[in-house]
Amino acid sequence: MRDQHPVVLEYLDEVCKQIKARELRKEIRMELEGHLEELVWEKREQGMDEEAAARLAIEQMGDSTAVAAGLNQIHKPSIPWGLLSWLTVLIAVALVTMYALDLSYASKSTPMSNERMFMSKAIFTGIGLLILLMLTRVDYRKLLGYSSMLYGGTLLLMIFAIGWGPQVNGARNYLSVGPLVIDIVGTSPYLLLIAVAGMLAHKGASKRKYEYVLQVILFIGLPVLLYVLAPATSALITYTVAYLLLLVVSGRSWRFIVPQAAALIGIAVSFILIRPFGRQRLEAFLHRDAVSPDAGWMYIQIDNAIRSAGWWGHGFASFNRTLPYAYSDTVFTYIIYSLGWFAGAFVLFTATLFVVQLARMALQIRDSYGKMLITSLGSLFTIQFVWNIGMSLGILPIVSIAFPFISYGGSHLLIQLAAVGMICSVYQRKDMIRIARTK
Repeated sequence: MRDQHPVVLEYLDEVCKQIKARELRKEIRMELEGHLEELVWEKREQGMDEEAAARLAIEQMGDSTAVAAGLNQIHKPSIPWGLLSWLTVLIAVALVTMYALDLSYASKSTPMSNERMFMSKAIFTGIGLLILLMLTRVDYRKLLGYSSMLYGGTLLLMIFAIGWGPQVNGARNYLSVGPLVIDIVGTSPYLLLIAVAGMLAHKGASKRKYEYVLQVILFIGLPVLLYVLAPATSALITYTVAYLLLLVVSGRSWRFIVPQAAALIGIAVSFILIRPFGRQRLEAFLHRDAVSPDAGWMYIQIDNAIRSAGWWGHGFASFNRTLPYAYSDTVFTYIIYSLGWFAGAFVLFTATLFVVQLARMALQIRDSYGKMLITSLGSLFTIQFVWNIGMSLGILPIVSIAFPFISYGGSHLLIQLAAVGMICSVYQRKDMIRIARTK
């Protein structure tokens, strides 16, 4: 574009300083400048001098305040009120459940009697909501350039956790940071999939054989190897399914996706069957009454808790000594046990609507990187909801997959709320980046 008349530049400054979306000011200025240049050129063709043409062009464009107000209306943030509403319900259910468990454990002498789960949950919820709010104000596109760094950093943290972290329940998933113990391996699928979405969006579809092999090594070989070494069955399952869905959304051909799907599914199944513990869990799930009582014990307790609940359960804060991991993996079973099938149906309904909102949001996003982010993070939530509810009802094998937002655990809650913040950041800008996409 040629140099603009000072009157035009002053007008552009007046409009742009009133644009609320600061990240759009450059694109809006370029678009307005283009329109004004065309109008000025038309007036000049009619014989007007430069200043008269510029002033008339500005007059036709309209008052700077009115133009800015119209642009702000077009490019205003899109708040996902539906998603946030159902998230609020899930958080309320979580706090009520943790309070009930505190009362339940305090009524009996158990190792969890002094845990103070409600207070811990409330504190981490407050911190997580602050993180969510901050991430909504960050333009998610800025993360694209750091995707490789995020990917490498996550793998390094996983290596440190597996190699030098404390062993908990037979797995090395954690790193200690002062008083905090962070489940690095358990939360890594979120970080890895954010990074992979950015790397796929940045590189585009690979047509060279060596690039395809490199992607297979990076996105399948290294993460799966670390999940096997940990070992972390739940992280392996969630990463596998979400990564394959991400490939579909990224527009890769079936010739690219099918071999990776076969490899990932084959590795996951082999990992479960080769390990004696995993094989025993699967046999107990398929033949819970035919195998040894110890192997099928967890499934039997879940069945008994659900069958005895009825529509209204055993009462708020009811104690069940035999229900395994009632605060974490089987928290949905505990909700049904204490408050009945009606409460379980309400939580199931809420989780379903949360997932439906995620799917609707993903369909509305036209930016490919944003769509991949929502798809990958939304897939993780969906897998965790489905699997946790399934195993809490005894219809899926038990693995350490917590119920999102409701199960006890600080690091998982923080990464989940941060993921919602990223999703909101994408959705808020679905109309705000229209100019940049169409230029």
